[in-house]
Amino acid sequence: MNRADSSALRAAMLAAADDIIAAEPELTRIDMVIGDGDHGIGMKTGFTALRRMLLENEYPTPYALFHACGLCLVKSMGGSSGVLFGTLLIGGLEAIEGLDSLGGREMCAFLAGGIDAVVRRGRAKPGYKTMVDALLPAKARMEAALTQTDDVGRVLAAAEAGALEGVEATKDMLPRLGRSRGFRETALGWPDPGAVSVSVLLGGLRRGLDGE
Repeated sequence: MNRADSSALRAAMLAAADDIIAAEPELTRIDMVIGDGDHGIGMKTGFTALRRMLLENEYPTPYALFHACGLCLVKSMGGSSGVLFGTLLIGGLEAIEGLDSLGGREMCAFLAGGIDAVVRRGRAKPGYKTMVDALLPAKARMEAALTQTDDVGRVLAAAEAGALEGVEATKDMLPRLGRSRGFRETALGWPDPGAVSVSVLLGGLRRGLDGE
């Protein structure tokens, strides 16, 4: 898909919500080993509320859609995950204001702005074993993809691939931020659950745009 309007992006967000909800058992399993075990439940709660909202409403522009989605996650999830995943969808809105549809370049600018906002707000650095370790490779892969294509689906596929690379890399990291710090060596060999959630979210967006 070369460009996506708000209707197509709404379908993509619904697919992403479905994937996050389905991933809850795995996210919970991981977080029970290297965290306090509530990440999966929190993500399911937030994206269940998001799914309900999307089914009940339509949005005139991509800006309106993602603004509503970000606020929904902040309000329904609570905790740091709600703030950070909400920020991911709100932080780059300036890049798409006034647009009726998004191509690859606009999607990249939107997500890159959200990623930068998450980095600023969460204060995590690369290698800290957080969602940032999936977000930054996703951003790099998107930007690289733009040298070859402006297709929004292909740019999202590149973002998903970068996030999955980041998830794998977190398995060899020791946590240096948040509650996971208390688990240290226990966390080796396990991916960061926030990074996994990022990869699921981006994969769901790509899948939804592809009509899978």
